[in-house]
Amino acid sequence: MQKPDFKKWFKNEDLKKKVKQFADILSRLLSVPQRTNEANQPKAHDVTERYWSQASPIHDWLRSHGVEYSPEKIPKYSQGGAGRAYFLDDYVVKFSANKVEANVALMYSKSMHTPIIDVLPLDGGIYAILQHRVDMDGQDVKDAADYVTTIVDDHPDMEGFPTDAAIQTKFSQEALNNYGGNQRLLPYMLMVITALSQLYRATGFKHDDAGPKNVGMHHNKVVFPDLGPNETGDFDPDQAMNKIAQNRQSLNLPAWDII
Repeated sequence: MQKPDFKKWFKNEDLKKKVKQFADILSRLLSVPQRTNEANQPKAHDVTERYWSQASPIHDWLRSHGVEYSPEKIPKYSQGGAGRAYFLDDYVVKFSANKVEANVALMYSKSMHTPIIDVLPLDGGIYAILQHRVDMDGQDVKDAADYVTTIVDDHPDMEGFPTDAAIQTKFSQEALNNYGGNQRLLPYMLMVITALSQLYRATGFKHDDAGPKNVGMHHNKVVFPDLGPNETGDFDPDQAMNKIAQNRQSLNLPAWDII
């Protein structure tokens, strides 16, 4: 079935950016979360400041990984919908209250080339995720990731991501044709899909929120510094972990002990 013309118009690069900018401004003015269920999920925002200003396990943990910092002050940070990332020179410590993100990050760190270094469970259902700082400035990779998300939306029953180059190209070309994308993005889309496929086959996690804000480059490879799942209205972290367990079994990956 052909997609409505409106959706094609919306995916046009120039118009899409303008609409997104307007939506971001309107969202901030009205203080309305962009995801229907994110407001109901645990947050790791202001509460995380105490891990820097008070005695906490993260101090020795960071030193064990060779990360130097000044414990007397709170590092600069960037805040997302459900977590907060603190910047320590070439490193980032992201605090998350999403156990799916934390467990996938730990799987990711053990399975393949990745910026993720380690994950530390803390009190109150909060996790600290230590990772290398990655390059988040590549616009072509960001735009490509945006179009790859349409493949996920248009093929909700697709298990993981294709590994065959011909199928990757077919899906990417369809997305560009359907939503008015520039052909120069095709090789970048293939890079993103390949990275998503590798992530899935190493962890059992189908990253359904690998959009422009959650993708970057590390050692000339596409990586995902944000592994939080798409928290739709019916999102349930326990069900998500059960699905990952099923995927791991079908991929012949060992059972995972949830942290």
